[in-house]
Amino acid sequence: MMKTKYILRKGESFREAASLKTLRTWVHQNQVEASDMVSSDGGKTWARAGKLPELIPFFPADSAVKAHVARGYIGKIERRRKSIEVIDMIPMIDMVFLLLIFFALTSTFEIQRVLEMTLPDASSGRPVVEEKTLVLYIKADSQVLLADRPVALEDLKAELSSASAAGNLTLVIRGDSMAPHGSVVNVMDIAKSAGVGKILVTVRKQG
Repeated sequence: MMKTKYILRKGESFREAASLKTLRTWVHQNQVEASDMVSSDGGKTWARAGKLPELIPFFPADSAVKAHVARGYIGKIERRRKSIEVIDMIPMIDMVFLLLIFFALTSTFEIQRVLEMTLPDASSGRPVVEEKTLVLYIKADSQVLLADRPVALEDLKAELSSASAAGNLTLVIRGDSMAPHGSVVNVMDIAKSAGVGKILVTVRKQG
């Protein structure tokens, strides 16, 4: 069975007979207008391309052919074109929530350690501003912590000398009330020999 060949006439010019598939390709490539004439019987009868049912779906929705197509058919074409233009946002929203959960689970938070110490009481004293100072803790068991880091007494002088080398250093000593008095005096002697400019001992005000 021979396939039907279509002849396209644009004004006074003719194109060689082509298959329906080729003709539809020309319509898609805007080489055929709705007002062009097409013949499927070798040139005996002619019809406008925009009125051929075989070509109607391949013309743009705003083409002049729109006025000649049945009302129900137009609705099908428009619904098909609109469905192609809709963008589904649900996958994008899911991806955003997954990223939020990922960053919430992988983020790290810095926790400041607080040493529980009982400061000795005193009726006199003044507030100490700890900005640009180094804080040394002496616990009840005579353990020494320099800036929250345990330090052996034999290494304390080297640590303080390195810290005071950049400039005048203020050392704030926070000793537990149960710490031996000798431990506090020993630390103060080491600090003086390391070149610490000022040594402050914190106490808790009575009342």
